[in-house]
Amino acid sequence: MTPFVELCPVRTEAVPIPSEPLDRPVNVMRAVVMQRVGGPEVLEVARVPVPKLKAGEVLVELHARGVNFSETEVRRARYRPTPVPWVLGNEGAGVVVALGPDVDPAWRGHRVAFHAESPKTSGTYADFATCPVSELLPLPDGLDDVTAAAIPQQGLTAWFLVHRAARVRAGQTVLIHAAAGGVGLLAVQLARRAGARVLGTISGEHKAPAVEEAGGEPLLYGDDLVERVRERTGGRGVDLVLDSVGLPTQATSMAALGAFGELVYFGDAGGLPAPVYPDVLYRRSLKVSAFRLDTSHDPAALARARHELVSGALDGTLRFRIDRTLPLAQASEAHRLLESRSTIGKIVLTR
Repeated sequence: MTPFVELCPVRTEAVPIPSEPLDRPVNVMRAVVMQRVGGPEVLEVARVPVPKLKAGEVLVELHARGVNFSETEVRRARYRPTPVPWVLGNEGAGVVVALGPDVDPAWRGHRVAFHAESPKTSGTYADFATCPVSELLPLPDGLDDVTAAAIPQQGLTAWFLVHRAARVRAGQTVLIHAAAGGVGLLAVQLARRAGARVLGTISGEHKAPAVEEAGGEPLLYGDDLVERVRERTGGRGVDLVLDSVGLPTQATSMAALGAFGELVYFGDAGGLPAPVYPDVLYRRSLKVSAFRLDTSHDPAALARARHELVSGALDGTLRFRIDRTLPLAQASEAHRLLESRSTIGKIVLTR
């Protein structure tokens, strides 16, 4: 289930403006605004006020923005009403250009990336966005903006999922659903680095090479998926299932588990799972749990995660696969691609 966030609508003029950079100083900016709930076509470029800073916040001029499936759910108001007009986006990379009260002046001019859910951010499908200093990830010179924009949300989700929620360890066998997606490919790599064997489900053969490259064993979805998982594991089943799909994969996920196995939900892109009653868990001593990204729970783990993700991106030991980049004005096309399930890895919006 998409976690509850307080949605704060913006004031806009629904007036398309050119895509070239705005002159400075600026009071208005480009933003991709949804004026109504609906399909990708509701995302339109408009002129909106540059967001005002509060204490402890910075203003980031965005050079790249990560696009996530959860944003398509907000656009569709899938789980709760979305106030409009509304600017989507929770993560991005760019340069700090202005500081709110109580912010260290040293932050000005720094290249940063961040992930922050509303109301902590003003929305990253825009030229500028606000963000609390606590959510900033300083970027080294060797890390490009597009890769950096793929780290905060999907990178941290995959890291905390593998290391804190599922606690993957050497010798385990893990089944990861939607393994060719942005989080999926990172989770495959991180689980392999932890010493686990990884089976990864895919929706088409064209996605198999990406999962193999990440260190996983691709398995096509199909009615016989559980049988193939059992064959790969000598009839025992897997120790862990990491599931972001929800209802469509629920029965498969449960059936694929071996004794003392655990199913960890971290999303429900296909629909909310049905309730699970203890009676169905007893025979194999199974566990069902859930995870959502909240970096406030464990500051020490957050610091470690940020270091490992940036270091891995820099030295190439962790690959952040970018399916494609699109200009900001083509956010609607990015949503269409995500919802078509045809992408492999991450979509990033540039300038």
